[in-house]
Amino acid sequence: MTQVKTRKQSVMFTVEQKLDYVKLMINEGYTNKQIIEISGAGL
Repeated sequence: MTQVKTRKQSVMFTVEQKLDYVKLMINEGYTNKQIIEISGAGL
């Protein structure tokens, strides 16, 4: 029996979205984990 490997679909972010997430981390003290939850990147 062979296993089929599937890749997770990657999430694409615009430059503006990335900048907003960085601002949240720097200005608001959000953690990387919180940003992942907010952005949906970990789904």
